[in-house]
Amino acid sequence: MAEIALTCTNAKLDLDAEGTFHLTWKPGSTVSAADAGAVVAAVQAVSGSSRQPMIVEVVDVCMSPGARETLLAKRFVSAVALVGTSVVDRVVAAALLRQQDCPHGYFTSVDVARQWLGQLAAPAAEEGSAA
Repeated sequence: MAEIALTCTNAKLDLDAEGTFHLTWKPGSTVSAADAGAVVAAVQAVSGSSRQPMIVEVVDVCMSPGARETLLAKRFVSAVALVGTSVVDRVVAAALLRQQDCPHGYFTSVDVARQWLGQLAAPAAEEGSAA
């Protein structure tokens, strides 16, 4: 995994060999619109016009309305798998998943989220190889 530099200090962003972004928000942090904007900018800088899938860990995170708006304003990923461990995490994820026009889901395990994203990519790869 390659770590991608962010201008915010409450998150870590990696890109794995398969092209999946992995964003981990620092537990206990409040995510601002500026924090969310830093993530969007970093992802777009790395991926350009192509969209990659993303796993987002939202364990014990408070998402500001501005952060939610920033993350929902642009479709900058091909699919999103949110990972949390509590009922509160599920509520945060539900707010982030509303109005998503890409495949999305909530999971309690990063491994299960990664499997789900892998299943989404498989049919597209098969279609591309058949042409």
